[in-house]
Amino acid sequence: MPASNSRLTPAQRAVRDVRRAALGRAIRAARRDAGMTQGELAAASTTSRATISRLELGDGAIGSDALWELASAMGTTPSALYERAEQDHAVLAAEQHPTN
Repeated sequence: MPASNSRLTPAQRAVRDVRRAALGRAIRAARRDAGMTQGELAAASTTSRATISRLELGDGAIGSDALWELASAMGTTPSALYERAEQDHAVLAAEQHPTN
């Protein structure tokens, strides 16, 4: 279970937000690559369309079982989603915390 906001420092919350945004963008990209709508992905998994929407927006956490299920429904793997998220993470981190 993720730590509540009150237990995190502002810096820890910022890092978590960037990570969630990167994974959300990876899920959205994989869903689109699979030619699926959020509703179709929800129907192919046990995750609701509303939860998929929140995840894609970076507004929620996802457990390992649910991530495996979503990845499978999209014809990919959790590791492929994480790899895509890791590639995007540096870009998002730079956008959130410019060095200028």
